[in-house]
Amino acid sequence: MQTLTLEAMRTDHPDVFHQLMNQMQQSHCSRCGGTMIEETCMDIFSDYEDFQFQAKHCIQCGDVIDPFILLNRLLKNQTETPALNSFPQARPRGNGLVMTA
Repeated sequence: MQTLTLEAMRTDHPDVFHQLMNQMQQSHCSRCGGTMIEETCMDIFSDYEDFQFQAKHCIQCGDVIDPFILLNRLLKNQTETPALNSFPQARPRGNGLVMTA
């Protein structure tokens, strides 16, 4: 398992690095709008001496974010493009009601 540093993230993804840092400064959860609190987390599999890092935790829904989680979500969303056929299509039923898959 390879562990990235913030400096490596800044050089590999300079176009989104500042956006990720700005999202880390927000005090409200992007999922539920709840309050985000800072907490210290530990990566026991880290290759580096400093295995503690700062993350944010939503006290309402439990979402945990750090710059690396946000980067992975951003990269995943860029690679996924919804196909037109992936949305449920309405199907007529015998009783006149419409049902979606």
